[in-house]
Amino acid sequence: MSYNLSIKDKIQSNINFQSAAQNAGKLSRDLTSNLTKNQRIIAKIINLKEGDSGLSHSRFAQATLTNWVPKAIFARGIADLSEVTFLEVCEGALFFYLPSLFGEYISRRKIFGKALPKNLQKEISKPVSEVSKLGKNAKNILPVKAAIVMSCAAIPAAEYALSFAKNLFTLKVFKQADFTSVANLDKEKRGEDKEKQQRVEKSSKSHLKKAAKFSLAAFALSLILGTAGQKSKAVSKACEYFLNPGAKLYNGLEKLGIKNKKLEKFLNKYVNLDFAQKSDGSLALGNGQLAVTVLSGVAGYFGAAKDRGKLDVQEVATRVPIIAAYTIFGSTLFDTGFKKILHKDRKHTEILKYDKSAEEYTVAGLNDIPEIARKLVNGDEKLLKSKIQELFKGKAKISLVPFFFSLGVVGAALSLVSRIWTQYRYNHNFKNDEQK
Repeated sequence: MSYNLSIKDKIQSNINFQSAAQNAGKLSRDLTSNLTKNQRIIAKIINLKEGDSGLSHSRFAQATLTNWVPKAIFARGIADLSEVTFLEVCEGALFFYLPSLFGEYISRRKIFGKALPKNLQKEISKPVSEVSKLGKNAKNILPVKAAIVMSCAAIPAAEYALSFAKNLFTLKVFKQADFTSVANLDKEKRGEDKEKQQRVEKSSKSHLKKAAKFSLAAFALSLILGTAGQKSKAVSKACEYFLNPGAKLYNGLEKLGIKNKKLEKFLNKYVNLDFAQKSDGSLALGNGQLAVTVLSGVAGYFGAAKDRGKLDVQEVATRVPIIAAYTIFGSTLFDTGFKKILHKDRKHTEILKYDKSAEEYTVAGLNDIPEIARKLVNGDEKLLKSKIQELFKGKAKISLVPFFFSLGVVGAALSLVSRIWTQYRYNHNFKNDEQK
């Protein structure tokens, strides 16, 4: 059934579009009863993908499997597969459990939140720009917000140390410290250099200890800041700079005559150490925190690779920077770009809308689809089911195309290419060594 654009536009203007993540939760019977069996399975995947990231076992499992599967397919042996599994499970735990567990449930609720009166405790999750407008109360809230962020320095520290923990894990379990052995490149099994094993073990333990000391020092400073910071107006002001340096940087650029909305949005989004706010008001990992954590991981990957040999460094250099850039920026850019193309071509306009004030594309939630469909068919029950399925297909396309791009291109293809290049480098270097 087709509808002219003027009717679509009128209906669309009367629907309150929200972020799909805000509408994620239990799927309504109104939706699922009008979908086929296969569509209900896809709906559950989309709902899982768009839900709030916090203490969610299902979200952890979904993200870990998505990242693990393409790498596991191209694993070069049991040691390589074990390393991939170790890294993906631990990184999944870091991103999906630690921010909410440590930031929300321990630092905010059990420690620092109690330093504020009850009427101000809910204000902690608000962005710095909003808290700064609270006058005298901002002086009390900002140090607490900064203390919570500082107490969570263990998250990027753990991400940095994870690659060294992986090296130690492989050494202890498989007695391998040379990358050529781990990646199963040395088919003749010439054996391990014992001195190199000792160097890898010593380096790994040293970096793990440094990460632990850094985390403890940051937590100690957070305790001082959270308890004494409210007494000083200067400290409170410094916390504003600490939490959102991007906003302050842009203010400085404006004074120099540099004005750019896109630059302002970028700096506020990525040069920002504040937590994000979930739909229920609790804390989640912010974009700036994600960037810091990912970059810490990149440094750890290169440091740990250096301990195991040149080939490991080269493989990391081939793969990790691309994955890091895609994790921080690329997934969002691809998702936004895909929605922009669909919107420009007037595709799925009933569920896809551009918010000019926020300069972003919004997509109706899964549970909004039945209501939208009813308005489109003017309550005609005979057409309702087919219309719900039509809208659902559009929703699935918008949600899953970027997902499968990430899985297929960034995950599987990059893993395969990096492994082919590593084998080529090894064969090339081995032949050169034989000719000498």
